[in-house]
Amino acid sequence: MAEAMRYLSEQDVVSVLDMPRAIDALQDTLAAQGRNQARNLPKSLATWGDGSSMHALGSVMTASGYAGFKTWVHTKAGGGSVFSLFDANAGTLLAIIEARALGMLRTAAISGVATRTLAPPAARTAALVGTGPQALTQLAALAAVRDLQSVRVYSPTPEKRRAFVERVAPKYAFEVVAADSLPQALDGAEIVTLITRAAEPFVAAADLAACSHLNAVGAILPAKAEFAQDVFERADAVVVDDLENARRGSRELRERYGADGAPWQGVTVLSELLAAGAARPADARLTIFKGMGMGLSDLAMARVVYETACARGLGHALPRQTRENLLLAQP
Repeated sequence: MAEAMRYLSEQDVVSVLDMPRAIDALQDTLAAQGRNQARNLPKSLATWGDGSSMHALGSVMTASGYAGFKTWVHTKAGGGSVFSLFDANAGTLLAIIEARALGMLRTAAISGVATRTLAPPAARTAALVGTGPQALTQLAALAAVRDLQSVRVYSPTPEKRRAFVERVAPKYAFEVVAADSLPQALDGAEIVTLITRAAEPFVAAADLAACSHLNAVGAILPAKAEFAQDVFERADAVVVDDLENARRGSRELRERYGADGAPWQGVTVLSELLAAGAARPADARLTIFKGMGMGLSDLAMARVVYETACARGLGHALPRQTRENLLLAQP
């Protein structure tokens, strides 16, 4: 009898996957991609109404035998997401995984990999701009890869940023404080992470005088942007998680490098750096990482969750129906 398919809940996901493990798993997967052992399908995206959107991402790890798709919908009223994990060799469905926590972990983990690869090893001060749900895991990713001394947090609503700091500060040995303004948050910050839904750029080059590494991971729709074009003038390296997704959805990069399909000279893919064993360029003033989201990030998380769930007997087992049995069941 074929092994049962598993349905894994959000609780199953968070019970087996923490941030350090997520970062390590994603770094290994990206290095495999750089060796042509894994690949992405470009993101599919549709928008409607007042900011509603639907998305689909796909990927395959040829060496380890997994393939999968994440699909999700976002509206002002809410949203939902699931990950479908397949056996890449047999084509069978292995698991359905609730993917909200999975997505938050992979979005933060890619920032963690990029920060570990590109930020100065001695960086101790950081700024986190944005206090939504994903800011929690972005902070955890920074803490996992750098020995921080202080993080200043900013978002436009004082109550939200104070509540965020009150929630997270007791969890860390370093100082986490709420900044009263964006300039106060960015002043002296060596690592800056932007995780917002900003419609227009709000960070300029002059705001990043002390910044050595910028994670811009909040604006993933072509109508949105977080940083101004003059930031590119200070950058010695511009790195993306997925070039095709950046071409389709990054307003910042499309305005800088063109939206007509011409080659983007000077933009590097993170997986290529990892496969080559590269790191931060010597004497770099600023490195920029633009994360758009890609299928391999989700697949890296789903693989760890699935394999651990199988080992621990987690999730709900769903009997696998063969095609012949389904046909016989028809009237």
